Amino acid sequence: MGTCVEPPELICDRGKWQGMRKVLLVWLVIVMLTGCIPQQPKLNITDQDNIDPGLAATQAATSLVIAPPKKPYQTPDPNAPTRTHNPDIPTRTPTITLTPTITPTATLDPEDPVSSLDDPWFRDNFANGSNFFLYDESQSSYQVDNNQMILVAKKANNFETWSLASPTLYNFYLETTGTFGDECGGKDRYGLIFRAPDTSEGYLISISCDGSFRLSTWENEQEKYTSLIPWTSSKYVFPGPGAENRLGIKTNGTTLTGFINGRQVFELNDSTFLQGRFGVLVAASDTAGFKAYLTQVVYWNLP
Repeated sequence: MGTCVEPPELICDRGKWQGMRKVLLVWLVIVMLTGCIPQQPKLNITDQDNIDPGLAATQAATSLVIAPPKKPYQTPDPNAPTRTHNPDIPTRTPTITLTPTITPTATLDPEDPVSSLDDPWFRDNFANGSNFFLYDESQSSYQVDNNQMILVAKKANNFETWSLASPTLYNFYLETTGTFGDECGGKDRYGLIFRAPDTSEGYLISISCDGSFRLSTWENEQEKYTSLIPWTSSKYVFPGPGAENRLGIKTNGTTLTGFINGRQVFELNDSTFLQGRFGVLVAASDTAGFKAYLTQVVYWNLP
């Protein structure tokens, strides 16, 4: 058989490769002995505008971890220049002097419970309808419009309906300010429900178009209506269409005290309901479609 002989250039290349292998082996031995790893050169501040796009992402990610400053607030420099008034710049002086006008406030009767109370815990002037349940159905409707709560008794059947707010109260003074509609008569009425343990029962206090008031209870489970104070005429009620009245009720344990326009009209003891929610009510005896307009409901929590 013939002998295969490699070309001279391949023999030369092989010699170079073997020499390179020796150099690489020596370099690896040096690295292992010294424990050194090639370092990426640090960037100078002057090189920031020429950062490679791939490296820029890494730099941005690591720069988010920073140490908090030792002095989070800078102390003003006492030697800093201050701004002084330039006498050459004219100053603007007022040409009109406004004199404050003192508006006299109404003085409450010492018997009025509001006169001895501080700021209320709750006041609704009906800027919106967020505090009471609003609805419109065949018997009645409760709506808020133009900073009033409008109560409508659609049928003249003496059927009382109400709308409740959320807070549960125990001892308190609760008051509403309202106006009889343009058409009313007899026992067309509006008022308050209070200490209602649920939506279907509680104490009911009302004032009527003919100048009377009444306090009663409705116990839903027994379907029992009790008149604690029957319809009673009072000189403190302003009667008739368009008349405005303040109706208030104060509770202290089992003691219930009623007020009309700041004057006490009754006080009695009853323990049927000791706590619960409050709301407003309406009913009509003479006028189908009777309306009452409330401008405020307010209460104070009492010890």
